[in-house]
Amino acid sequence: MLSKKIKIWSVIGFIVLGVFIGIILTSQLEWTPKVLSSEKKSLILGSDATVPESLQGSHEQSDAFVKVSEEIMPTVVSIATSKIVESKSQITPFAPLLRDFFGREFDFNEPQTQRLQGLGSGIIVSDQGYILTNHHVIRNADDITVTLYDKREFKAELVGSDPLTEIAVIKIKADDLPVARLGDSDKIRVGEWVLAFGNPLYLTSTVTAGIVSAKGRSIGIIRDPNAGESGSYAVENFIQTDAAINPGNSGGALVNLKAEVIGVNTAIASQTGGYQGYGFAVPINLAKRIMQDLIKKGHVVRAWLGIGMRPVTEEIAERYNMERPQGVLIEQVMDDSPAQKAGLKSLDIILKVEGKSIDQSNEVQSIIAMKSPGDEVSITVLRDGKQKQIRVTLGEREGEKVSSSQEESKVSKLGLQVENLTDEIRSRLNHNAYDKMKGVIVTDVKPYSNAADAGIQPGDLITKIEDHQITNLSDYKKVLESFKASDVVIFYMQRAAQKYHAFVKIPE
Repeated sequence: MLSKKIKIWSVIGFIVLGVFIGIILTSQLEWTPKVLSSEKKSLILGSDATVPESLQGSHEQSDAFVKVSEEIMPTVVSIATSKIVESKSQITPFAPLLRDFFGREFDFNEPQTQRLQGLGSGIIVSDQGYILTNHHVIRNADDITVTLYDKREFKAELVGSDPLTEIAVIKIKADDLPVARLGDSDKIRVGEWVLAFGNPLYLTSTVTAGIVSAKGRSIGIIRDPNAGESGSYAVENFIQTDAAINPGNSGGALVNLKAEVIGVNTAIASQTGGYQGYGFAVPINLAKRIMQDLIKKGHVVRAWLGIGMRPVTEEIAERYNMERPQGVLIEQVMDDSPAQKAGLKSLDIILKVEGKSIDQSNEVQSIIAMKSPGDEVSITVLRDGKQKQIRVTLGEREGEKVSSSQEESKVSKLGLQVENLTDEIRSRLNHNAYDKMKGVIVTDVKPYSNAADAGIQPGDLITKIEDHQITNLSDYKKVLESFKASDVVIFYMQRAAQKYHAFVKIPE
């Protein structure tokens, strides 16, 4: 019994001793980490060290991006367009059943009306309401709505559009407009920082950063439907950038770090329809040249040289004993052109234009596009192994398409696109009936339009409307404007060797 009591008190003693030792360890010896005790200090995350001098530059660059964005964003607008189109519905497989049931035929192929909508961007270039954008943003639009950075909305009218440079101008009536500063795209350098502004993928007021990846790019996206043997009049001289450009960015601003617009965002190179590293912008110097004509004249007055070209290859360089391929070979000199009058010849190699070295055809086109009819340009060619400098007085391209808002609206409603009948077009038509005739040639007819309903076709030559002789585009426009809406007028036309009359209703 005694030994049992001793065992019990021994166990209790050991427990008391253990508790006592534990108290000593936690309170006196402080073996428990302080961060777990009741007296732990506040937890501090991150370093409070100052920014190293080696990184000060990156901070300054970031600050530059912010300042440029603050200045440019208010000048870039969102452009929404809509167009009413008619399409034929599909024939239902139940048509025979309905015919048998009701005892009559049902026409299930009637036109169906649809509203097509688009979205793009634009740049405010004047406090008078002029906005620079792309041709494809507003092409064939029935309605144009502009939304400013401050959320104000305005209906816009088309001032003019040039499909051969992808430039268009619209106008709104608004006060207190911020205006973008336009730079000099000739001074940009490959590798310099640029920012792209716009409204991509229905995301408003977006900015992306990148560099100028290349200059003078020709990527074959601008089509000239009237290009014949003389080649295309389309001008492609794009700035290439890796700043992200997506659908909806078209017409937005490409800007340098001085907050100057140096390009108009226009296209992307993509297999998916989205950004894949390459974007392209029309240089602002070319855009300004086209914009001035559209605002002042309603259309572009285009200088004309009159040659067809191709790049110089290794084989051509070897044949001409050149050290390396450079310049462009003149394939064709058009009859009675400024080039022919100045003495340029087929198989001449153009080395320089206005002192600038040339390696691609689009470089020649872009220089000529900046000129006006009557300007003189210096062209250095290689002929018979010797360099020769030739001065050419540029002419004016004939058959310029209608481009002002009023004129495009007229043509769009009637459904016709016409040009002057030039010698170049006569040669392409290859029909003797047009040799000595005057008039305007139909180049396009809009489906389901009044003109199409009247039976007019591309290639028809309009020589007379009612009692009015038509000799050129100016006659055609003036005569059309003299009629009232809903008038039915007679178009006298030549279709190959046949004469044709079309009874056309002037649209409302």
